[in-house]
Amino acid sequence: MRFAIVASSYHKEYCDALVSEAEAELQGHEVTFCRVPGSFEIPLQVKRLAHTGQYNAILALGVVWQGETLHAQEILRAVTDSLMRIALEEDVPVIHEVLSVKSEAEVRERTMGELSRGREGARTALAVAELTHGS
Repeated sequence: MRFAIVASSYHKEYCDALVSEAEAELQGHEVTFCRVPGSFEIPLQVKRLAHTGQYNAILALGVVWQGETLHAQEILRAVTDSLMRIALEEDVPVIHEVLSVKSEAEVRERTMGELSRGREGARTALAVAELTHGS
């Protein structure tokens, strides 16, 4: 099967960990990797890849740090809405692992620890690709 990963370069250490875990889980499958500047830029690249019709699923990986203002919530809402719309319009599973985090401990656990969302996202991509590949 063919998968694509679109990852933010912002908060690179954590996004690299998400990518590494996802790629390890997708070993044995063809994986296209694209890097974008930040989480806000993820949906456009996901849309371009989805539109090709070449992928069984696309993973969106990023980290948005919650701060004192509403900016992070606005970014996350825009990304979430866009990724769902792309999946529905392009009929390609889009796995949303753009994380909202509040602390160093939380981001480490969710990117590098037992709760690795990169690994979990890849497992989800495999599962939904199996469902859609068979239909």
